Amino acid sequence: MRTAAAPPYLLPPDDAVTAESWRTIDGAEVGERLDHWDPFTDIEFTRAVTVDVEAVREACGLGPDSSLALTASWRSDRTRLADVGETVELGTLGGHVRAPLGVAVPGAISGGRLDLHVRLVLRSPGTTTTSISPSRAGAILWMQATRVALEGGAARFPVTAADFTKLSRLPDRASWALEWDAEELALPVLGGLRLVVNAADERLVEAIRSGTGDVRATLVRSFVTFDVARSLVHGALNNDRFVDDPEAYEDGTVGRMLFDLLAAAWPGMPISALRSRSIEDPARLEAELQGHLGVLA
Repeated sequence: MRTAAAPPYLLPPDDAVTAESWRTIDGAEVGERLDHWDPFTDIEFTRAVTVDVEAVREACGLGPDSSLALTASWRSDRTRLADVGETVELGTLGGHVRAPLGVAVPGAISGGRLDLHVRLVLRSPGTTTTSISPSRAGAILWMQATRVALEGGAARFPVTAADFTKLSRLPDRASWALEWDAEELALPVLGGLRLVVNAADERLVEAIRSGTGDVRATLVRSFVTFDVARSLVHGALNNDRFVDDPEAYEDGTVGRMLFDLLAAAWPGMPISALRSRSIEDPARLEAELQGHLGVLA
């Protein structure tokens, strides 16, 4: 097992800092999974942290005029984006200081597994320190990470809303795009697939977000579902490694999801036969996929 790196300076005991559970803005405690995450809505998390400032200073060899701060941040493993939330300056306060922290996570650029971090950092070491006291502003004295799954159920397809005018790789007026690498099928679904929806297409966003039974919304979701499935099917059948051994992929991976999709749409049909059909009669293959998905039904 790899040993965590130890900083070259003194650290406070673990019990010098206590943190309450993360909560959503409505006060609900956040567990390991956020079941009703909406990729089109920003999420606000809050947490109360109590610091025994004197215990921290004594353990770290800091001067009585040293100053500290608490910071909150987030990182999404799916988009690999991160940002810093609130910073609470503790300054030179003494005793036990209780501070609320908050962080806002934009749904459009998050998803998958979300890491929420709280850090106690040094602002200034003060005038009286030792040779092994933390001395650099920003030095991390204490940290705690919490991981939250934003996708809810594992079967949920990763969806992200984004402003296409700010994404050079996509046309401004396009409504959606499936981002994935058909050669990297061993990746987890939550990290290897992403449906990007143009936030400027308000009708599409509302249709996907609301789940309403309105006829127009149902048709929109039906078209998107078929377009995504068609891309996945063709990508799978064009991958030699997948066709040669479609059952080689572990549960939760893109490859396993593709195998399950093909097996459900064409039960009992060998993958090699499906590949031949995709080459010889792609229109029939897509019509059969429509039949399985119930497009426009």
